[in-house]
Amino acid sequence: MPRHVPLPIRQTIWNRFQDGQDVRTIAKDLGLSLRTVRRLFQRFRSENADPLATSYDRCGVATPKPIETLVQAVLELRREHPTWGAGLIRVMLRRNGLDGPLPATRTLQRWLLRADLAPAPPGRRPSSDTLRAARPHEVWQMDAAELVPLQTGQRVCWLRIVDECSGAVLWTEVFPPGPLEPGLARVDPGSTPPGLRPLEPTRSDPGRQWDAVGFGAGRPADGPRTVAGRDRGRYRLQPSGNPPGQWGG
Repeated sequence: MPRHVPLPIRQTIWNRFQDGQDVRTIAKDLGLSLRTVRRLFQRFRSENADPLATSYDRCGVATPKPIETLVQAVLELRREHPTWGAGLIRVMLRRNGLDGPLPATRTLQRWLLRADLAPAPPGRRPSSDTLRAARPHEVWQMDAAELVPLQTGQRVCWLRIVDECSGAVLWTEVFPPGPLEPGLARVDPGSTPPGLRPLEPTRSDPGRQWDAVGFGAGRPADGPRTVAGRDRGRYRLQPSGNPPGQWGG
């Protein structure tokens, strides 16, 4: 963009232009380029009004005036859907059957800002903090396993309830219980089966858990045997040191 010519210099050029001086003489006397003086001479000949008046409207890049119906459609979508951003509004304009080229997303953002419509909130919602249980029995976790193969080739399922704070196993049910223990009668889940000690209070140490409990595959003469597992994981049933023939519990 050419450098601005101060108003006193333009006034001097205008006076010399009216006196009939040529471009080269004026440019040499005032220390200007020939192109600058020629451009002012052309303006003096073409301007019907004041040739020395400023023309700031000619500065910058001319932008076409937007279609008012399109601007109102954009503003109406934002008012109806405050969480929609400019990009989504642009997509919905096309889906609504608007023909012709659409303005860029940045243009829609300027329209929304000019209409005093605040920017849409961020699309990703803030994540919530997950708090772990601080006391035993405050939160129980339920875990299920399906079709776990045993050494015999049979597949079993189990359902387990664990205390989140201490990691203690509170209850375990293995399915199908009938084929595994044909001689045992079904009991209420809230009661303790014959031959098993009742559950004791959980410990507050989160690094260990109570032993897993189950039955052996065969029933000895003195009743069902308790199968105890080692503390090798919080949510896994571990094999015990009992003789082979039991099912994993």
